[in-house]
Parts: sequence; structure tokens; C-alpha cells
Amino acid sequence: MSCINKMKLSPLALFLIKAGFIYGGWEVLYQYVLLPDFWLDTWLSHAGVSLAAGSLSFLGWEIEAAARFICVVGNRGIEVQNGCNGLELLGLYAGFIIAYPGPMDKRLYFLAGGLFFIFLANVFRIATFTLTNYYLPQYMNIYHEYSSFIIFYPIVLTLWYLWTENSDQQSFLSGAGFSSA
Repeated sequence: MSCINKMKLSPLALFLIKAGFIYGGWEVLYQYVLLPDFWLDTWLSHAGVSLAAGSLSFLGWEIEAAARFICVVGNRGIEVQNGCNGLELLGLYAGFIIAYPGPMDKRLYFLAGGLFFIFLANVFRIATFTLTNYYLPQYMNIYHEYSSFIIFYPIVLTLWYLWTENSDQQSFLSGAGFSSA
């Protein structure tokens, strides 16, 4: 990175370059390492269903769950497929936190805490899918389409905002606090 800094790039340009490399690396990692075996997708889907089923059962609903499937007993179930287990959003969140400047100790806290919080939000989302499918099945497709905008995006944007405010960087866009040497 020192030769990039010597080119006197703005902090914003440096951030965008880092974010691009991180995104490219994530895509290669996902497409050629994680995707062929599906182990991480499978684990996220199974864990999300299991935790959602446990939470709903604790709250009094009779729940059936197996692997990627969950339902209220006697009702049609839902399946948590690979695209709906939150993995892409977890990668996107982590990429931003890694690319945006800040101290490593705070970065690790924001990564671990944020990834865990987003995972729990997905568990909540799976639970709400189950209940929507039971109580309001006619709205299931609409809820599925817009649930990310209701649940995930506000959480991720808030976490990103908190990271930018607490990363100890002053005026990131103006370059204050950065040196070009």
C-alpha cells in the first residue's frame, strides 16, 4: 500500500480501491472455495432455522424444523435457501469495515459484534417468515421481497455509520488526519 500512498491518492480513492480488492477477493473466495462445497451456506441456513425454531418454541408456538425447513405444526413450511441465509450481506458488511480506515482493535470488535448481530437479525427474519407464512400467507411473497429493506439494511447501515463515527478518523472525505508521505 505504500506505493499507492506515494501516488497521493485521496483517502476516499484509497478506500474505494481497498473496497474493490476486498470485494473481488470475497467473490473469488465465495465462488471457488465456499460455493462448491456449500458448507458455510449450509451451516448458516441450518443454524438460522434451528435458532428460529428454538426461539419460536420458547415463545409458545409448536414448531417443526429439519435442516433448512421450518413451519408451525400443521402448516406449510418455508425453506431457507443459500441466497436467503445472509452470507452475502455478512461479506458486504465485513468488507466495508475492513476497507474503511480505523484502529485494528476497534475494527475487530465491530467485525465480530456486527457479524453476530446480523446473524441474529437473520434468525429473527426466519422466525418472522415462519409466522407470516402461518398467519398471513397471502402476504408471504411481499414480505419476503421487502424484509431485507425492513430488517437487514437499517441494521447494516446503522453499524456502518457507527463504525465511521467511532473509527477515530477525522474528516475522511477531506483527508484531514492522513499523510501522503
